[in-house]
Amino acid sequence: MLDNVEQRRLRTDRELSPLTRGKLGQFMTPAPIARFMTSLFTPLSGEIVLLDPGAGIGMLTSAFVEQALCQAGLKSITVHAYEVDPMMRRRLETTMQECHACCEQAGVKFRWQIHTEDFIEAGVELVRNEQTLFGTPSPRFTHCIMNPPYRKINSNSSTRTQLQQIGIETSNLYTGFLAVAVHLLAQSGELVAIVPRSFCNGVYFRSFRTFFLHEMSLRHLHVFERRDQAFKDNEVLQENIIVCAAKEKQRAPVVITSSARAELDDLMQREASYDEVVEPNDRNLFINIAVSKADRLVIERLS
Repeated sequence: MLDNVEQRRLRTDRELSPLTRGKLGQFMTPAPIARFMTSLFTPLSGEIVLLDPGAGIGMLTSAFVEQALCQAGLKSITVHAYEVDPMMRRRLETTMQECHACCEQAGVKFRWQIHTEDFIEAGVELVRNEQTLFGTPSPRFTHCIMNPPYRKINSNSSTRTQLQQIGIETSNLYTGFLAVAVHLLAQSGELVAIVPRSFCNGVYFRSFRTFFLHEMSLRHLHVFERRDQAFKDNEVLQENIIVCAAKEKQRAPVVITSSARAELDDLMQREASYDEVVEPNDRNLFINIAVSKADRLVIERLS
């Protein structure tokens, strides 16, 4: 199934104009990276409610379903996918239909809904409604997988104002997506995202880091050693990482992996204590040392 979506991704990439891609601020996830991201979740079983904001053509959802169907004890998958671009939505619907067929064949219930509205706008409204005196509880997601858009938020934009209404101060869409998703996760819910590394330290993302690291516990960090690999089909130069975290207070050791190639066939790995990864005093993340400061975190090649 995922191979079909990969071919659809390549076709869509050829058809999507650079202007549209720049406006969306989003680049579709290649299949090898999507498969790796879904492998970071703990075993998938029971009744799953998945959030895929900025879903594109459904690559990450497809990889998630493929991974879940390989595991025992799975009863149902309900997907809420957000996508604003009409062309993407048409292909996303095809992907959802393929996921439904695979689940039906495996005897697993599959429900899905494609939301056409902006994720931040819709998510903030859900959170705000819950916080009012007569509000109703927001839907809670057991899992979230995302490749959010990367674009600066102007200080006077409606998006900036909406995020401020739920206590989030940030300057980029991707951290806005992460923050809203965290609000909507169930307790012990899991999130896996591929995002720029810029939020890890510095003053611009300090408010977001404080919120994220208070609500979420890091489990796994993957660092791309070269910034031209994660989205090399689009010739994007961006320092990306993959973050896996759970909405819980337990601070267990963090698995750190690294690769030089987008195919992830050269993985190196080690485990680090939580305090080695997150600086206790000012809540900076030491993710960059996984690659550039080997004296702190030596990455050991997988045997």
